[in-house]
Amino acid sequence: MRRRDQWRRSRLGRPTPLTHLQAWSQQLGGAQLWVKREDLCAGGSFCTTSALTQALLAKKMGKRRLIGETATGDFGVALGTVGTAMGLEVVAFMGRASMQREWLNVTRMRRLGVKVMSVDGPSRGRSHAMAEAMRRFSVGWKDAFYATSSLASPQPYPEIVARALSVIGEECRRQVEAKGLELEYVVAPVGSGSFAAGLFSAFLDEDGPQLVGVQSAGETGGSRHAASLVYGRPGVHQGTHSLVLQDEEGQIIAPHSAAWGLAMSVAGPQHARWLQQGKAHYVTVVDDEAEEARRQLAAAEGIWASPESGYGLAYAVKLAPTLHPDQHVVVGISGAGIRDLDVEEQPSDEERG
Repeated sequence: MRRRDQWRRSRLGRPTPLTHLQAWSQQLGGAQLWVKREDLCAGGSFCTTSALTQALLAKKMGKRRLIGETATGDFGVALGTVGTAMGLEVVAFMGRASMQREWLNVTRMRRLGVKVMSVDGPSRGRSHAMAEAMRRFSVGWKDAFYATSSLASPQPYPEIVARALSVIGEECRRQVEAKGLELEYVVAPVGSGSFAAGLFSAFLDEDGPQLVGVQSAGETGGSRHAASLVYGRPGVHQGTHSLVLQDEEGQIIAPHSAAWGLAMSVAGPQHARWLQQGKAHYVTVVDDEAEEARRQLAAAEGIWASPESGYGLAYAVKLAPTLHPDQHVVVGISGAGIRDLDVEEQPSDEERG
């Protein structure tokens, strides 16, 4: 515990700040918006906090390699950030299409000493990369530790990941109390739900704020989406018993989201339980709304959030005007948006001067 806490402070830069979005709140009208800034954690996302706990477990067990998967490259960067510093070999499996799209994170992983293994598959996201990582681990388990990027993993990983990330919610609650705020809502994007589970964990009391997880409705809000907690049915996928996107015959339906970190057919079991218990509820936002929300945030506050964060921000855009100026909403920013600045957005020769 002491070593973990030292790493969090000295290597990860925890606690991350809780920032008041004063300008954007005034523009939208209504509630005061606050953001929990995991984009400022080492590595640029919340993933480093989960990777740290798993790397420390690997060292404690005498393992010399970390084997994991990554959908967007964020978790691969996180494994490289902490694993390399601990003297561990790091192998990250990533879909070939994801590698082509997230080339900046692939470069970062390689600079950090991560061996990046490409995986072919018909769908976006982490599903096929996760299957390959677990297959590799199954034949090399004696000297390796499987480090998951997902809350939707076989036991005991949902508990390991949730406990590792609970520091996000604990920090946020202390920061809220220090500022004397009474929250109405805590909002976070949900793919597998790792980040949201961490943020929500400290606000589950009956008299606490309303907890809202936001999933991708895809391009149009039609049948192509990644909203397992809204449209899924009970089932098991990749070792996780939760709500799953599946057809009437139990075949898994491929998820669709412009934010590949949200492209999951299943969310972690904690979210299915909280939904059933009425402790949290889950909604959807279409891709264009999410992109517009993070562009608005950048223009108003100078914060360029990850594509996944845009879904929580978009819900907050709708929510804020329905509340009063003395009410407060916290939105979780899961990471920075630098990785998705693609070639099309590079400056022209004229703009370069």
